[in-house]
Amino acid sequence: MANAKVLLVENERMTAPSFQAALEKRGYTVTIEHSAPAAIKRSSTFMPDVVVLDASSLKTSGARMCRQLRASLNGTPILLVADKKNPPDANCGASAVLITPFTPRKLLNMVARLLPAEEGASLLVGPIRLNLAQKRVRCGDREEKVTPKQARLLEMFMRSPGRLLTRKEIIKHVWETDYIGDTRTLDVHISWLRSVIEPNPRKPRYLRTVRGEGYRLDVS
Repeated sequence: MANAKVLLVENERMTAPSFQAALEKRGYTVTIEHSAPAAIKRSSTFMPDVVVLDASSLKTSGARMCRQLRASLNGTPILLVADKKNPPDANCGASAVLITPFTPRKLLNMVARLLPAEEGASLLVGPIRLNLAQKRVRCGDREEKVTPKQARLLEMFMRSPGRLLTRKEIIKHVWETDYIGDTRTLDVHISWLRSVIEPNPRKPRYLRTVRGEGYRLDVS
């Protein structure tokens, strides 16, 4: 997304390099605050497309700050950067978590994934096209609108065609939880996707089950 606005929350006295330079080099407009209340106040006028919360620089897990931001920012994606010695809990409200250390490229890739898709932006894998902005799937002569969760699930498969995705991996990415005690929700979403992309959902050609392991998108 061109000209995206990033609200970066980091320590006022940084000991490590700030992420600001890498974000601005990518073309993002960056503004910096040093606390959750200040970030919430700034967001009312800056209206960020994504928030990067560098909890590692603030010497905290970031969980409490993340919950404050989540409660006030009305769905704005939050990327939480945490230290492996002080990780956040699973219910902190972050859209995604990066554990230091990592490369600037990994940060930029994650920010790009969290940004709203530009109108018309789409993925095409084999006969399947997913419009990321409109959440519409086209396969053959059929086109249908899907839910945000279904779109995110299909996007995960389309970005890794031919690769086995385990149930645990899928649930962690799409539902942002490590809990896999009940996988019926995943099974239902897979069934819905098959009803959209498969010529015969009862005999899947593209979205294959790998028994006991997970699923794989097979396209020519």
